[in-house]
Amino acid sequence: MTDFASLPDNTPILVGAGQVVQHEATDDSPMTLAARAAAAALANAGGQGLAEAIDTVSITRLFTDSMGIPPCPFGRSDNPPMSVARALGAAPAHCIYGQVGGNEPQSRLIEFAADIARGERSVVLLAGAEAIRNQRSAQRAGRELDWSESFDEDAIPLEDRGWGELFVTMQEVHNGLLAAMSYYGLIEQAQATARGRSTAEHREAMAQLLAPFSAVAAANPRAQFPTALAAQEILSAAPLNHLYSKRMVAQDGVNQGAALLLCSVGAARKLGIPAQRWVFLHGLAQGEELKLSEREDPSRSPMLEAVLGSALQQAGKTMDEIDLIDIYSCFPCAVSAVADCLGLPLDGSRPLTLTGGLAYFGGPGNNYVMHSLAEAVSQLQARPGGHALVTSVGGMLSKLGAGIYSTEPCRTDWAAAETTISPHFLAPRPVVEAPEGGRIISYLVNYHGGAAAQANVLAETETGGRFVATTAPGDGQTPAAMLAADPAGRLVTVSVAEGGALHFQLA
Repeated sequence: MTDFASLPDNTPILVGAGQVVQHEATDDSPMTLAARAAAAALANAGGQGLAEAIDTVSITRLFTDSMGIPPCPFGRSDNPPMSVARALGAAPAHCIYGQVGGNEPQSRLIEFAADIARGERSVVLLAGAEAIRNQRSAQRAGRELDWSESFDEDAIPLEDRGWGELFVTMQEVHNGLLAAMSYYGLIEQAQATARGRSTAEHREAMAQLLAPFSAVAAANPRAQFPTALAAQEILSAAPLNHLYSKRMVAQDGVNQGAALLLCSVGAARKLGIPAQRWVFLHGLAQGEELKLSEREDPSRSPMLEAVLGSALQQAGKTMDEIDLIDIYSCFPCAVSAVADCLGLPLDGSRPLTLTGGLAYFGGPGNNYVMHSLAEAVSQLQARPGGHALVTSVGGMLSKLGAGIYSTEPCRTDWAAAETTISPHFLAPRPVVEAPEGGRIISYLVNYHGGAAAQANVLAETETGGRFVATTAPGDGQTPAAMLAADPAGRLVTVSVAEGGALHFQLA
């Protein structure tokens, strides 16, 4: 018989999870979807008076409030947590709007679990949503929507945490690395080189890895793109660069929302939330990796290894004892990096996603991990006694997190537990601002209109410095040569263009 009665009142637990999806376009705003997901999470928890008991509402930052993304033309709430609270009839004392990054939902869960253990919070609602499909549909149709919401001075002030730290170097940005796909493409190519694979071999391996993800999405009623794809269909989709097709990367055109209710055992008892709904936190860890140019080996992440190891150690579990797994899957290399650390197979023989992943379930901006956590909670509630591992990623494999969850009670003191791993053991490589040349460590050939258009390299000087360079405008020969023969390890010469950009050519 499980002993719930002796658990300390300040034990943090997840008690409710909710998700919503709109497969067809509507006029609903992202906050409308977030509120519906939140209502579903409260209903999932059971009990009485939950909305009135919420003292903190934390909302995942919208994509259109994130760096590099145009603002929504239809307006927005000036206090997203209050928008959700008002829809629920809640009156929180704290309204928090998170930072940029796919790690955010799990990072806030780690933060608030410690706060609950210290007695600083009692009932926390975490929620988020994207209505990018609705926005784009209205824009294409030339329709005007009004998603504006304003709150007067009597409303709880918003704690807006801003964008957070940038996990890129300005040299990277000035030399063509303007999108996450470029960074992940360099990581992906580094993994291919480390495995001794040709481009064709690595593309085949990525497609074989992702096909089982699409099968999970096809069986998930909350998936935005519920279609099972064969590996060949994934390979034959429109090329984005020399490695990725369109069906290998996160898809953000979604209408999806998710929410979690986190509270103390004491609050759960007072609110009458049945113990059968309680999901305990067994292992929590997070850490920050170096910027891509600074990493000793861009094909792997020592911080990721440390985060995963710490979460498992806290939980006292091996991977053989983990029943459910959801690996953050914005790009294939994010999955294989975790699988390599944990010794997990990449052939689909062991499911690595609970949802279907960001390419097939959907990539709702910074909020995907809220869905993977909600799915983990729901499946654990339905199958008591199991353990789930959920990983999270922000930036360019930069902000890394892992959590292990179970309906089995846990007595860890999360107020004292070390959940953030210091980066002191990471030794950054120096970045060289004006190199004359170097040797290619990784590379990326980008496509435009289905044809190779431009290339980037991450390279190393003779003295061990690092730099990123791009091909000069109009240089079609270099990308073509890189496609014709794998350039990893080749020497490049570099010239400094007007404005400081570094242009390379194969030596």
